[in-house]
Amino acid sequence: MAAVAIFLVCICLPGVENTFHFAPPVDLMENDPTPLPDFSLSQVFRTFNVLQRGFLEKTYGFRKQLVRWQNMLDLFVLQSSSHYQTVIKGKGNWLFLAQENTELNVVEDYRSSRLFSARELARWVEVYRKRQDALDARGIHYLMVVAPNKHTVYPEFLPSQYNRVSPISRTNQLVDALQAAGVNVLDLRDTMLTVKKGALAYYRTDTHWTTFGAFAGYIEIMRWLTRWYPEFEPTIRGDYDIHITPGLTGGLSSMLALADMFPEDRVTFEPRTPRQAKEVENAVAPKALFQPTVVTETGDPNLPTAVVFRDSFAHELMPFLSENFNRAVYLWPYPSTPREMRTFDWGTIDSVRPDLVIDEFVERYFTEFPPSQRPGKP
Repeated sequence: MAAVAIFLVCICLPGVENTFHFAPPVDLMENDPTPLPDFSLSQVFRTFNVLQRGFLEKTYGFRKQLVRWQNMLDLFVLQSSSHYQTVIKGKGNWLFLAQENTELNVVEDYRSSRLFSARELARWVEVYRKRQDALDARGIHYLMVVAPNKHTVYPEFLPSQYNRVSPISRTNQLVDALQAAGVNVLDLRDTMLTVKKGALAYYRTDTHWTTFGAFAGYIEIMRWLTRWYPEFEPTIRGDYDIHITPGLTGGLSSMLALADMFPEDRVTFEPRTPRQAKEVENAVAPKALFQPTVVTETGDPNLPTAVVFRDSFAHELMPFLSENFNRAVYLWPYPSTPREMRTFDWGTIDSVRPDLVIDEFVERYFTEFPPSQRPGKP
């Protein structure tokens, strides 16, 4: 009878929780489910689609608590961490992104188990060579910036079984092929390896670089840009007070619902001279992208104007970069996938008419294989 009672309690608890909401709060980073539409015959198919896309899974009573307990069991009791999970635990409580989605496994990308063929490389080169040529024809400079994966910079903290299959990675192939074709590419891998010798370049509990890493990336970007804008040279560094404070909630630990068990300090740079760049109302309205467009202005017409195609790694770069432009427009498109190339919004470029376009990618998105492009579309 006791077993039956326990079973009935376990079965009923999720429904009771969905009604009375008494479960303890759990910080779990995940996308919220699409809400169910109001019930009606006309909404039957839409309701079915919402249910099919994980609504019940994400609204199950005690789900977040169960996810937390499962990850505690896997990481601290069973010492089990597979690269087919979203996050893996490495040595010294370092966390790494693993299976980002069904098509992108960052650990396998690091291991270089599949390299690009000559045909695939030629397609990459064609896309970016055409893009740079089209911008040149408009009198606009173009620079690609590759931010490294955390795995590339701190491989010594990955679990030992994830060895490199090849000394050459897809990023090596792509950067070499693009540079050989004359595409302007700034590869920040060596820069981050230099940073880690004296400071923490990437957070232990997050997939992103620290402000130490971002600032070093900014310095290298500005050094490159002095080829076109020599007036940048005296202004590259600037004076900052560096603060190390507790309380960082790392994205990877939050994805495990275990942020409190992986404490980490936050790195911030506070400028000694107030920043001139201010975020302004978005005067350009590109088609819907992954995240809202950000526009900054310094009010100095002597400075150039830039459009920056970005991902999450540019978040820490933006405060530094914005100081060097009269106007900077930051667009965050969806990343490239094997089905669709990352959006390159020519409409915004023709509207803003910038002096410079920067294409910033984190390494794992840069190596996604692009689909065939429509003729004439750079």
